[in-house]
Amino acid sequence: MIDDIRIDYAGQVALVTGAASGIGRALSAALLARGARVVLADIASEVLGVATELGQGARGVVADLSQGETAKRLVADVFATEDRLDFVASNAGVGFTRRLLKADLDSPAVARLFEINMLAAVRFAQAMVPELEARDGRARLMITGSENSLSVPAAVKGFGLGMYAASKHGVLILAEWLRDEMAGGSKPLDVHILLPGGVYTGMTAPNLPADPAQWPAAMAIISPERCAEIALDGIDKGLFYIPTHAHLADDMNPRHDSVAEAVRALGLR
Repeated sequence: MIDDIRIDYAGQVALVTGAASGIGRALSAALLARGARVVLADIASEVLGVATELGQGARGVVADLSQGETAKRLVADVFATEDRLDFVASNAGVGFTRRLLKADLDSPAVARLFEINMLAAVRFAQAMVPELEARDGRARLMITGSENSLSVPAAVKGFGLGMYAASKHGVLILAEWLRDEMAGGSKPLDVHILLPGGVYTGMTAPNLPADPAQWPAAMAIISPERCAEIALDGIDKGLFYIPTHAHLADDMNPRHDSVAEAVRALGLR
């Protein structure tokens, strides 16, 4: 049984990427409501207006995480202006829909996909840990993965999401290894990975009917606000994996069962 606690973010500073809309905006609002000061970062200049709308304690920054140095610059900026950084949501992400046999693996779009969806989280960790160690501080890093990190969800089969899913599966593995590197109590960074199922965001909306009543039931679409609520609840409970839908656990069963069957077929037990 995991204790029912609620972290008090009063006086803490958070950095949220992909914060102009969707999950990032909802996370920013939820953290502000809990007392944090929040730096909202996004490639879209609309993030400046969003920060103004969210009000006191919010500051917007335009940043392009497809550029490898951006994560380090953002972390340095927050420490320089706020003198602390307690929470980073490495949430910015981009979509990619192209069947694998047709995808140009050498295209800038593919490089950008993996830089933003997968490598940015590690770049944040690399920038944060030395700063935290120098200040004897501690912080949390929450990485946004996907239900596609875990399986090929039935609701999106045939959508051509192989490259996108690879970037999200990759960031799950990186998060698991990062957790391993931070284990033992002497390292200053707690790692969590948010695993959203269907969330109504700017990335998913173009593929959904305008009428919510017509949304595929299998996708079980939730709002960004509900996703943010689950995310912070998961952190309150000290969870590493933070799924937003019950079906994520079931979706992994075919892989588990197939490997178990292969072990039996090969006489390995």
